[in-house]
Parts: sequence; C-alpha cells; structure tokens
Amino acid sequence: MVSHAWAGEAPAAPQRLVHLSAQATERVNHDWVTVALQTRAQASDAAAVQAQLAETLRHALAALRARAPAEGVELSTGAFVVQPRYGREGQIVGWQGSAEIVVQGRDVAALAALAQSAPGMAVASVRMGVAPTTQQAAQVALRRRAIEAFRRQADEVAQAFGARGWVLHEANVGNLDAGSPPPVLRAATLAVGPAEAAPLPLEPGQGTLSVTVSGSIALQ
Repeated sequence: MVSHAWAGEAPAAPQRLVHLSAQATERVNHDWVTVALQTRAQASDAAAVQAQLAETLRHALAALRARAPAEGVELSTGAFVVQPRYGREGQIVGWQGSAEIVVQGRDVAALAALAQSAPGMAVASVRMGVAPTTQQAAQVALRRRAIEAFRRQADEVAQAFGARGWVLHEANVGNLDAGSPPPVLRAATLAVGPAEAAPLPLEPGQGTLSVTVSGSIALQ
C-alpha cells in the first residue's frame, strides 16, 4: 500500500492509539416513591363512563390535596382511558374505562398513608427509586471519579507498553446512569382500597448510580 502526502509536506507519523473505558459507581438508598392510584368504571355508553371517572377523580384529588403535606408531595393525573367492550360476535356491548392519579415524593411513610385516603381509588402500582436531586448531587462526584479512574488506567497502559507517556486523543464523558428501574409492585401484592385502611408494605431498597468515561489515548 502506498502512502501519499501533499507536496511539501512530510507524512504524518502514525499514532499509537489505545481505547479505554472507566466507570465510577455508587450505591444509594432509594428516596423517591411513585404510587399510581386507579379507578375503573363501566356503563352502556362512553359518556357515562367518562362522567363517572371524572367525578371519582375530582373527589379523590380534593381528598388528597386536603391531606397532603404542604411540601414534598407531587400530585398529577395519569392515564385516562375509555374504550368499548365487545361481545362474542365482535359487537359493542358496552363501554369501560380507567383513570389514574400519580402521587410521588420523598417521604415514603407519608405517601404510603396518603395513598390510602383517596376515595374510590385503588393502588395500582408502586415504584421505588432515586430522587432527581439525589442523582444530580451524585453526578458531579461520579464524573470526577470516573475521569480519575480513566487517567490511572491510561498511566498503567502507557507504562505496560513502555511508552514515555500519553496524551488524550478523544474522550466521551457519559451522563449519569441510574441502572435498571426497580420492579413495580402491582396491586395484587398490596392493600388495594382505602376502605381497608391497611398500610402499604413499602420498604426502600438501594439503587446503583454510575458514570462511564470512554475514549482513546495516544502513546508517546
């Protein structure tokens, strides 16, 4: 293979590139809980289902707002679905629907109690996770540790290859990775109605946060 260079220019010396990757991880306690409350309805026409769901949502939201702490709890409406029910021959025999309210925040005990106070709503799912503010606070430190690990790895590789040193060729500093989301606890394993007044069995676990730095170095 013949190498080419522009007239008056010397061919560039080939770079001895080594590709590296380093990661910093940290185990943190779950400090954020998201509870999805759901109500269902069915009737002979869609308008009646929609009206019933909307009425239940209004009462439930009013009750939740009245009992929610002044700060630290987020309330929002979730999915609102109305769809037909079909008979054996494929004809529409009625209508059914469901509506959700999402309650989330950092105070696990308060949210567990609050979720039981929504009239007409049942607990559909619960998810434990890491609060956004916790993730942001950990991201800076994890990036720094990942970069330091990358530098140490580069020093070791350069020494192993007998190089005088190395210079950074390119690098990619990744964003925070919170890992796989924790499993969702479905209503089948939870107390599903405020009338039962049974506490939700919530126990925060732990999650793993990580930042990866990858790139290449040129050996000197």
